[in-house]
Amino acid sequence: MLDGGVGSELARRGIRTSMPLWSAHALFDHKGLQTLTKVHEDYARAGAEVLVANTFRTSRHTLRKAGREEHWRLVNGRAVECARAAAAIPTHPCLVAGAIAPLEDCYRPDLVPLQADCEDEHRRQVELLAELGVDLILIETMNCSREALAALVAARDCGIDALLSLCPRPPGHLLSGEPLDEA
Repeated sequence: MLDGGVGSELARRGIRTSMPLWSAHALFDHKGLQTLTKVHEDYARAGAEVLVANTFRTSRHTLRKAGREEHWRLVNGRAVECARAAAAIPTHPCLVAGAIAPLEDCYRPDLVPLQADCEDEHRRQVELLAELGVDLILIETMNCSREALAALVAARDCGIDALLSLCPRPPGHLLSGEPLDEA
């Protein structure tokens, strides 16, 4: 069983979640890191078997937009460390997943970057998360098949298991308009 929404829980607990960093704001200060670790611990105690590291908005692409690209390795490391610390609670051991989000807005398929950029950015992010020791990759809220495929191929090429969640719209299509059964 996966944990719950980390970003929304951080916001509920008073941590800044403005775009483009969203929940990654928590990775830049002590209060945010403490709150993030507590969120993970609470999910573990509630029965989660997989804790998703707070890497939803920590790609180089997103950090570059926020003027913080130089912190790429640091914030990803902090995110995995917080999840790993909570996953090590002896009574509630968990796996740690590294989150991969769309490079642009989850709900705006018209903003998806060029395929080569998707492939490069997702490959770099998956490689870093694997290096940092995540157990698997969670590719989240993908709004079009080509970016989802770029992230899946990156995970496969890195030799790490991946889960995929797509962002559908009725009836039976992705937000991009692609039929869900063809995605």
